[in-house]
Amino acid sequence: MSLWAIVPVKPLRRGKSRLSEILSEDERYRLNYYLLYHTIDILLQVEAISEILVVSRDSDVLTISREKGVRTVTENGAPELNNALRRASLFSKLFANEGVIIVPADLPLITSEDVSDFLAQRKEPPTMVINPDRHRMGTNMLFLNPAGLINFSFGTDSFERHCGLARQQGAEVVVYENPRIALDLDVPEDYEILQSSSVLPVLQ
Repeated sequence: MSLWAIVPVKPLRRGKSRLSEILSEDERYRLNYYLLYHTIDILLQVEAISEILVVSRDSDVLTISREKGVRTVTENGAPELNNALRRASLFSKLFANEGVIIVPADLPLITSEDVSDFLAQRKEPPTMVINPDRHRMGTNMLFLNPAGLINFSFGTDSFERHCGLARQQGAEVVVYENPRIALDLDVPEDYEILQSSSVLPVLQ
């Protein structure tokens, strides 16, 4: 039996562009580097996860991931998250007979226990478990079984779209709300909240 984690990662120097008003390019690079390491380290501690698959077009990301002992898929074509996830999901579907969990690499508060508790909400397939962001608009963690249950629809209002797509497939949908999973790092307000809790590394 096998459950795979898929981690989509933007190029380290381009990710978190909406933080450019408060962080320089080098600072954003170091932040993205830290988040990548953090995400992989957390997932490696989750007993239920058999394999980790990082998908990115950044050679640095792919090299770091391989050094950490996880699988990689090179993102080709126009940069688009849902297409990249679809490609990674098709690859993992060959092996992941217990489903896949999508974990973005911008959740600095998550722990291995958070991920394990999230996965504990799984039902018999077809099923989906979803944790929205703190605004209940985006999708911050997603589990699907079977792996190809729905077409990914990350972006604005993806929480409701993913729920609707899964229900159209007759899947049991579990909405799980862990505040640490819900707090991603996307805009300056998020950065300020996380900095006040001394979670992030000192960049400046």
